Amino acid sequence: MSYGLMPHAKPFWRYLATAALLLGAVCAWAQAPVQPVPALTGHVVDGTGTLSAEQRTALEAQLTALESSQGSQVVVLMVPTTAPEDIAAYANRVANQWKIGRRDVGDGVLVLVAKDDRKMRIEVAKALEGAIPDIAAARIIDGTLQPRFRAGDFAGGLQAAATQLGALIAREPLPEPSAPQPSQTRGQGMVSGFGWGEAAIVLVMGVLIGGPIARSMFGNAFGSLATGGAAGLGAFVLTSSVLLAGLAAIAGLLFTLMAGAGRRTTLRQGGSGIPWGGGLGGLGGLGGGGFGGGGLARRFGRRLQLGRRRQLWRGRCLRRVVAMVLSRSLRALRRLAVHRWQEGDVRKALPDEALARLSARVAASEQLHTGQIRICAEGALPWSYLQRDATARERALMLFSKLRVWDTEHNNGVLIYLLVPEHAIEIVADRGLARSVPPGEWEAVVSQLAVHLREGRYEEGLAQAVDAVSARQAAHFPRLGAGIAYANELPDAPVVR
Repeated sequence: MSYGLMPHAKPFWRYLATAALLLGAVCAWAQAPVQPVPALTGHVVDGTGTLSAEQRTALEAQLTALESSQGSQVVVLMVPTTAPEDIAAYANRVANQWKIGRRDVGDGVLVLVAKDDRKMRIEVAKALEGAIPDIAAARIIDGTLQPRFRAGDFAGGLQAAATQLGALIAREPLPEPSAPQPSQTRGQGMVSGFGWGEAAIVLVMGVLIGGPIARSMFGNAFGSLATGGAAGLGAFVLTSSVLLAGLAAIAGLLFTLMAGAGRRTTLRQGGSGIPWGGGLGGLGGLGGGGFGGGGLARRFGRRLQLGRRRQLWRGRCLRRVVAMVLSRSLRALRRLAVHRWQEGDVRKALPDEALARLSARVAASEQLHTGQIRICAEGALPWSYLQRDATARERALMLFSKLRVWDTEHNNGVLIYLLVPEHAIEIVADRGLARSVPPGEWEAVVSQLAVHLREGRYEEGLAQAVDAVSARQAAHFPRLGAGIAYANELPDAPVVR
């Protein structure tokens, strides 16, 4: 019997030391103070002092009337910033703490405005996800809040958004509003998923149950990594916080590693040391070898070897599957982190001076042909696109429709789409020009622009794209004469989102 650790236990301590260092680093990062959640004092909580007393009273009355007539609660929160959290994580934290809406219905809506960050978010509870889907919330933000806020009309933008939200809520068959019960006050139903307690219970149970299963299939080290990755992914889905996801991943990794080490030590101390073959061989001594102990041992040995081979083959297959799933999950998490951390870099990549120069370039190019060119640059993909691993091309096609680039007289509009976090440019041409220019030609243009994007020269890349598109439009849709007036059907100014 052996009462010490086996020689191959050393890697465990290396894994444990590495995980402890990672945990220390993440905990040090976690010490950065997050923005506090203000007290829920009414339908309008203005932590920036932007709204005047009259504007705040008018908006409060509008949202109170909406709650009285339909039962759903809409709350507006204005804060200077959500840093160091992104607006999605902060909105989730506010929603879980305030719990807006009726407790038995879950029909709350949070309109969050981070004024200094120039970011907005509409958080919707479970019962209203069908009435206010992501695309409807994005339309309210892009079409109502952003234009009014840019003009300095914060109160008008919020009132118009509240009107649109009320119209969407009115279409949903919700229970009739009733007088609040003693046990039900404002702040009982805005739970769009799990609360913090439920999320913690789900993650702990998942690690306790899934950890031993993953460890038995893939070994202690790989199974612990798989459990930690799954815990981190689950925490991110439930909380929308990269910080909490990292903490959950390291906690799951450490717990599974320590549990596996304890189990191996117990098994080594309690082993009998009696070999399988020797025990069966002893059967041959009964009755002068009447049982044929040696042959029986060989048969059992072959079956054991066959079973081990099958087990190894299954283990290899499962490892490949898990490696593929983990690879895709890590790639998705990396993509999400890049988009969320670089969400505001689009303004740095394309300052106002660069946008003015691009607008003038578009206007000058359209004097050579009858086509229309529209530029759109985004600092990050929306969450719904990242969640389904959508490409920049899919986003460009949606914006081609949303920006109405197709709505031109000769069907020769072109959208030039820039996605800053991925250094990607997409060119979408309307059917009139697409009949004359094959897709391969547009792909060649995009590939030529890749060097500008990789080096961070976004303005030069977009300017070159405008010139390439303009040359093809001039070749197929030239202006007929200097005396003919042509309407400018699409705005020349780039759209920055």
